[in-house]
Amino acid sequence: MLAIFVEKGTADGHKITYKSSADEYINVRTGNVVIQIQEIPHAVYERKQNDLRITIDITLKEALLGFKKTLTHLDGHPVVVDRSNQVTKPGLQIRIKNEGMPVFEQYGDYGDLIVTCTVNLPKQLTSEQQRLFRDLFRN
Repeated sequence: MLAIFVEKGTADGHKITYKSSADEYINVRTGNVVIQIQEIPHAVYERKQNDLRITIDITLKEALLGFKKTLTHLDGHPVVVDRSNQVTKPGLQIRIKNEGMPVFEQYGDYGDLIVTCTVNLPKQLTSEQQRLFRDLFRN
């Protein structure tokens, strides 16, 4: 049996070699066992080197008046995205330092979390909503 330790932050494609750990045969030198890391894609987060990326949906109201959302990180801890009283343009990217992946072989160092905001516009407005927007944008 071979126990394998994969260090936090190990990148996709990284190879771990265990020298002289393969099967032994008479008159044959023991070979190496090479393990290659293959990341499994996450449903919510995407890894880019040491950074993590996530896209969040916000409403038109949140885009214009601000919002505060709590995300659940990969390890379960909460990460707050606070844009209270701020206008958020569609596609805005918010960088949250040290909330990305652990940096391989750099204990205590982390990449960043990059949050991209997508604004969900309403499919239709009522005639009253249209009137209110016209009045608002007239001034």
